[in-house]
Amino acid sequence: MYLGKLLVQGFKSFASATELCFDPGITAIVGPNGCGKSNIVDALRWVIGEQRARVLRSDKMDNIIFNGTSKRRAVGLAEVQLTIMNTRGILPLEYSEVMLGRRLYRSGEAEYLLNGVPCRLRDITDLFTDTGMGAGAYSVIELKMIEEILSESTQDRRRLFEEASGITRYKKRRADALRKLDNMKSDLARVRDLKDEISARVRSLKRQATIAERYLRYKSELSSAQLTLLQFEYSWLAFEEEDLAEDEARIADLCMDLTSKLHAHDAQLEALKTRFVSEQRSAEANRQELVRHEQRVTELEGEIRLGQANLKMIARDLDRLLLEGETAASESAELSDDRESVSAALSAAMPQAAKAAQDLDEAISIRDTARENLGLLERERNSFQETTNDLSQQRAGIQRLVDRLQGRITHLRIEDDRLSAEQESGGETDAGAAKAVEAANHALEEAKQHLDAARSERTATETSNEALARRITHAEDAVRLAEKRLAAKLGEAKILRDLVDAYEFFPDAVRYLSAQTEDIEVTALGDLITCEPKYRAALAGALGAYGTCMIAKTEADAEAAAELLRLGDMGRAYFIVLENVQDRPLVNESPPNALRTLVRLREEDCAPIVDLLLQDVFLVESLEEARVMLKNGGGANDRYVTLKGEWIDARGMVYAGGDEEGGVYSYLVQRDNLQEASDACSKLEEQVEQTKNLLTEIRTAQRRLKLKEVVDQARIAEAKYAEASRTAQNCAQIHEIASNRLGELKHRKSQVEQEILDLESEVQSHGDELQESDEKLAEIQKHLKLVNDKIESSAMQLEAAQNTHIGAQAVAVKTASECDRLKGDMKRLEQHKVRLDKRVAQQRRDHATLMQAQKKVSAQVHELTRKRDEERARRKDLDNLSAQDKTREHESRVELEQVNDRLRKGRRALQEAKQEEADVRVKRSAVTARLEDMVHRASEEYGTKLTKISENTEIDEVALREEIKQKERKLQSMGNVNALALEEYEKENERLEFIETQFSDLEEAQSTLIRTIREINRTASKQFIDTFVLIRENFRELFCELFGEKAKCELDLTVPEDVLESPIAVTARPSGKRPVSIAQLSSGEKTLTAIALLFAIYLVKPSPFCFLDEVDAPLDDVNVEHFMRLIRRFSSDTQFVLVTHNKRTMEMADRLYGVTMQEEGVSSLVSVRFEEAMAMAG
Repeated sequence: MYLGKLLVQGFKSFASATELCFDPGITAIVGPNGCGKSNIVDALRWVIGEQRARVLRSDKMDNIIFNGTSKRRAVGLAEVQLTIMNTRGILPLEYSEVMLGRRLYRSGEAEYLLNGVPCRLRDITDLFTDTGMGAGAYSVIELKMIEEILSESTQDRRRLFEEASGITRYKKRRADALRKLDNMKSDLARVRDLKDEISARVRSLKRQATIAERYLRYKSELSSAQLTLLQFEYSWLAFEEEDLAEDEARIADLCMDLTSKLHAHDAQLEALKTRFVSEQRSAEANRQELVRHEQRVTELEGEIRLGQANLKMIARDLDRLLLEGETAASESAELSDDRESVSAALSAAMPQAAKAAQDLDEAISIRDTARENLGLLERERNSFQETTNDLSQQRAGIQRLVDRLQGRITHLRIEDDRLSAEQESGGETDAGAAKAVEAANHALEEAKQHLDAARSERTATETSNEALARRITHAEDAVRLAEKRLAAKLGEAKILRDLVDAYEFFPDAVRYLSAQTEDIEVTALGDLITCEPKYRAALAGALGAYGTCMIAKTEADAEAAAELLRLGDMGRAYFIVLENVQDRPLVNESPPNALRTLVRLREEDCAPIVDLLLQDVFLVESLEEARVMLKNGGGANDRYVTLKGEWIDARGMVYAGGDEEGGVYSYLVQRDNLQEASDACSKLEEQVEQTKNLLTEIRTAQRRLKLKEVVDQARIAEAKYAEASRTAQNCAQIHEIASNRLGELKHRKSQVEQEILDLESEVQSHGDELQESDEKLAEIQKHLKLVNDKIESSAMQLEAAQNTHIGAQAVAVKTASECDRLKGDMKRLEQHKVRLDKRVAQQRRDHATLMQAQKKVSAQVHELTRKRDEERARRKDLDNLSAQDKTREHESRVELEQVNDRLRKGRRALQEAKQEEADVRVKRSAVTARLEDMVHRASEEYGTKLTKISENTEIDEVALREEIKQKERKLQSMGNVNALALEEYEKENERLEFIETQFSDLEEAQSTLIRTIREINRTASKQFIDTFVLIRENFRELFCELFGEKAKCELDLTVPEDVLESPIAVTARPSGKRPVSIAQLSSGEKTLTAIALLFAIYLVKPSPFCFLDEVDAPLDDVNVEHFMRLIRRFSSDTQFVLVTHNKRTMEMADRLYGVTMQEEGVSSLVSVRFEEAMAMAG
């Protein structure tokens, strides 16, 4: 079995269709860096199922589609086809030739093909499982994978061993089985909880059925009494509504009177405010005048300080000018002396400079004459040389032209013969191509019609499927949410049921007796009574220790229970014998706050027990209220209990403190919470069932769409259309090329024949020109020799004149420089004298200006001081006016406050009247609403209309209410009664039997699955160990072959007890080295170690083919020899394809492929010779 060919189109840099044909043996792929060699390896990985974009050297999968260049447009499809010659039947197919295909469209759609038929990715991966050829197997090795195989992370290394041992499918089956086992355990736990819940519900329903009939009778009697009471309350409220209407009219009159008085006070207040504002304005004007006065004084003082500072600054400037005048006089004297000395030196230097300049001019004249003579002779020689060069180049050019023309004539005659032959064959090709175009266009039109129909059907089906899929998603979310809520509520109910059934908050004796229900007939008091949540603490506090007592029907039952406690050494318990208290007379009338009236009985026979325990117990708001009631008189046995559970009795005993937990109080709370949780679970179960039914209906509708069949048909139609389109384009291109080629051949042949005639004539004319050029060159050479002799004599004369010129120039430069320096010094001294005179004149002017400014500023300071003293004298009058303004303002404020106080009192009285009016209106509205509610209630609940009864009608309201309370207590003592209990009991019991059967089946399936997992582990472990031992022996042999006899290596399982998951450690020590870890080896040693490991695997289970991408890059020439010997050794069983730059590797390959980029950004395949491969790789 081996690779046949690889077709790449639109994949990465391979824009056009490129086909690589592979033969058994060793194939090398070469090319310069960046040309796209590794893209061939990526294409192979991709077509055999690679899904990781990172492995394909891309950020995302869309990047593998050719994205265009500056000259080419991007394509919309990447396609790779791989042909495998299945000659040895390694692939589980009956075909000897298997073609795999994969396509990716820019829209994101992808296709997989198996022998031209669309298939799934799963089909491709299953095809290669345990063959050593999958996307993650050892059939494709890159250089970076060498590091990964030998890295500290052993996952990649272990995957190679699993692939070689063939346990991949076993591990997959084991993972599926473990996942199923986890799901089954969850199902078992869920079914177990459901079974326990339904069992408890069946027991509860059985008890409820016996209570339902008694509950309905009590309810009818209660409705009659409630209607009579409602009639009485309606009449009483009607009379109250009339009284409230009279109060509302009276208060409205009072509000009008108060409003008129407030208006009068408001007018008085406005007048006072107007006068107060006027006084404030006058005071404000005086205050502003005082502020302006203070500002003027401040400004004058600032100006005085500024003038004094200016006087000080003028004095400092005068002192400075005096000092600068003395310095200038000293500088002027020194400057006069320097000018006299420089003038004398300059008079002596001037005659010497003139004599030196005259000598220099004579030397320059002699030098220029000699230079001019030499120049004339050199220009004459250059002229002869240029003429000689021109003639030589002209002759050589003519000779080259003649040679080219003769070569061109020979080439054109060969081309003329070839064009004649091609013209004959081109006519036949053009005729065949025209027929092929016609047939291809007809096939394309038919494929287009089929494609349009298939796409229309697919679009309609996908639209319907998406709508159904959204509905399925919503329904599944609803099911999951409901199931989560149900599971949470079921868990809560189970915990509560366990707490209630275990009597967690009762003493050990009570818990012990409750567990012995088969031997005795006693019941905890907490199971027989209940009450509203807000009375739980009061009831628990009133019962105290008796809240945990046991109820026995007879004395014998109580004695039997006591005997059990003695035998079990479980302590003591309170017992109430029912037959001893049943003869007690019941209390028919009780005050409204009697605690026993708030207790509901689950069994009516237990009413005497409640009377016994709570006969003289009353409910109050607080202990303070209880103490008041005891002082005002009460029974000797009275006890008053608060809602918090604290109590005080007539004996003076007090039970109080922090909140109490545990006991009967916590038991009542948990039991009521259990009932609420059970009701919520029933509702959630019904919701889950309804949602699942809806989900089933939607899924059924989705399956009817047959989307996969429609999509497959559309894909087949698209593939056929694409194939027909490519065929038509290829045929058209072939026809166009053939036609164009035929015309070009005719035109080219006529051009060639004419060009041959023209070239032969041109060769003849150029022969005469060559002879004429030779004669001219000989004559010019004679003249050139005479000119060279004259140039040599003139050069000697020029050298002597130049030496004389250099000496004269040095003397002239020296004397001229000295004169220039002295002139510069004289000029600088003159300029300094002018600047000094100007500075002295400016100092005199500044001194006169400062003296005048000093006098002026002194006068200004004196005047400002006089004005400041006058302003200070005016301050006393302004202060008197300000004091008078404050007195008047205070008197006005007091009068305003008095009027405002009268207004506030009046507004408060009006507000209180309005509030009273609003309260009366609210009370009246409430009464009216209650009347309307009573009328509506009577109509809805009792089907009658209420009317106001006469005031003389006598009704004993207390007795009537007591009768209603007694009947309500009876109903409340029965708790929540299910009227459909028997029907629900039969339904739940049938459901329980079904659940128990399911539970048994799940347990059996779990046992079977565990046995299967054990068998898979045993088989896979044995198979892996056998393969591992063989690979280890092969690795040792190959490592010694590569590194020498003294080299050592080892493979170990780091966790031997877990064969299927244990990491595999690699130890490698080349001869003469003792590295601590693999990481300390060189790159070449790592590469050879990985190669030894890879071929050790091949000896156990060879891969039909192997791609090695630049694996030999770190190896030197010697190691490459070792590497290629191994490759050659294994090439009989494995087909090798090497991507390489190494010359040694190329030399030992059976065939070479070259990859290049003749067009920028586009890879292409070329056939190459070995020398060309060297150039491309280098």
